Amino acid sequence: MVLPVSERQFKLLKLLCEVSPEPLSKKQLTEMLWDDVVVSDWSLFRLISDTRQLLGDNGDSQQIIHTAHGIGFWMSKPEVISLSEQDNQASHQNVQHAKGLYWVGAAAIIIAIVAVILWPVYQHQQMQAAIARIAVYQSNTFTSFNAQVLRRNELAEMLQHRLGVARNMQFEKFFSHYYSEMNQQELFVFNQIRAITETGLYQNNQAIVNELNEYPDILEAIPLTHELQQHLTFWLNKYHSVFTQRPDMCLLYVGVEDGVPYPSGVDQNVKTWLDNHP
Repeated sequence: MVLPVSERQFKLLKLLCEVSPEPLSKKQLTEMLWDDVVVSDWSLFRLISDTRQLLGDNGDSQQIIHTAHGIGFWMSKPEVISLSEQDNQASHQNVQHAKGLYWVGAAAIIIAIVAVILWPVYQHQQMQAAIARIAVYQSNTFTSFNAQVLRRNELAEMLQHRLGVARNMQFEKFFSHYYSEMNQQELFVFNQIRAITETGLYQNNQAIVNELNEYPDILEAIPLTHELQQHLTFWLNKYHSVFTQRPDMCLLYVGVEDGVPYPSGVDQNVKTWLDNHP
């Protein structure tokens, strides 16, 4: 099971590492971790327990985060090799300098180890958030598409009724063909349809592609997302190269005839993945 890593857990580890092996009191930790918010000791104990679990530690073994009974908590560091103290001041300063360098190095090692342990968890958490955003973008696109379909059908009916023609071609071509013959009322609906393409569809399609490009592991984790990426990339290319150059276009469809149909079922696959990874 992959556990989420909170900002407060990172801060806890940083605070303990900075003063290790000295302990921080419960009061100090509570004030530094929750600022001015008043919380009970239970909140701190819960945070310590969850953070130990992330590190493969627990309250019994306490291999990394230790309880200083009656005081607070402290973090392990490697044992320091005993250094003999000299009577003269110069030797004493050298010893203290050596100890200081040791602790700096030890702190860096501990931080690096913690980073190695938590980085995969952090990556998974980021990917999970990206997939959740994709689900929202897909929902927004679906809503926009349905709204556009209503206006599309309305415009087609208006043109067929007024001009006495039958729509025997795709909607894209039909509206483009009769664009110059549209009256003000028809142009108003036409512009509404185009606005949906420019905002609701374009913005959400671009956002989905951005997420898939930034988190390519999604393509392996969820079936059909690779096909979704191809479909939307083609749609966006057509949008920039054709749609923006053609004021007589209000719709932009990409499908089977282009060789990149929308992958049916990908929306449900995204929802299923999120349901299985709460």
